[in-house]
Amino acid sequence: MDNRSVFIQGMFKLLIIVSLPLSAFFGFLALASQTSQSSQLLAEPSLVLRIPLGVRQWTDIGSVMEPVLQIPVKTLLGFENTEFVLDSGAVISSLPRNWAEKIGKDLAYAKRISFKGFGNTLSFAYQSDMTVRLGTENVDLPVVFTESEGTRALLGRKGVFDQYSIVFDHTNKVMEIRK
Repeated sequence: MDNRSVFIQGMFKLLIIVSLPLSAFFGFLALASQTSQSSQLLAEPSLVLRIPLGVRQWTDIGSVMEPVLQIPVKTLLGFENTEFVLDSGAVISSLPRNWAEKIGKDLAYAKRISFKGFGNTLSFAYQSDMTVRLGTENVDLPVVFTESEGTRALLGRKGVFDQYSIVFDHTNKVMEIRK
């Protein structure tokens, strides 16, 4: 064997000796990265509430799934279940004006605000807060008490949509609130 053949064989062996540990190292890094990413993808926010979606019949448009839920609201006499519509179009939660007294709020000390609703109609309300129970947790939420008669209780974005993940599962006809 000449010197050139010995040199080429030596370089080949050196290449194998260096590349095997490097390949193993980078393979381990790739596997660790995939495992880390997949565990992050599998991590789900914890379920707070699962509520069946209601169905409402409209004269002109037919049946529509409606996110109506019963939530306990803290009153002076304890918690009282109250029907809310989960409304992503509502900036803040709202209750009819008569609820202020039930939960111990004096509207004389509450800030009176105006806002525009459906059809750009101007409404007035009193800004305060309420405590509700979501799952096993008591949560303080901002609320307005509306002056308009016959309004429904709404669970709005502030304090809900910015703190929880809301999932509408139309296949199973349920709504989930996750933390």
